[in-house]
Amino acid sequence: MPDNLPSIIMLGLMLLVSLLAFGRWVLKKFAPVKTVQAKVVDKHIIKLNYSKTGTYGKKERHCVVFQVEGKKLSFYVNEFSYNGYRKGETGKLTYKGDRIIDFQ
Repeated sequence: MPDNLPSIIMLGLMLLVSLLAFGRWVLKKFAPVKTVQAKVVDKHIIKLNYSKTGTYGKKERHCVVFQVEGKKLSFYVNEFSYNGYRKGETGKLTYKGDRIIDFQ
């Protein structure tokens, strides 16, 4: 067994993680813009606790769930947008990848 096997394994894992991150970026960057009829079926806030250099804090992620063509799509939005959506509201949803462009 070579002496540098752990280094080779670590290098391989770092390369794999980098390739996966790059692939995700490419998919998001070049995703097609889609416009579909949608209905807001749920919205919720995810509370996160975190620690940075020994200090603790809280963060919230705002999520809106749409019913689209028999499936559900979830999007993270800012707090201002989150407050603008109402459960049961219907309209045309325009999105690209995991980002909402418009909902009317």
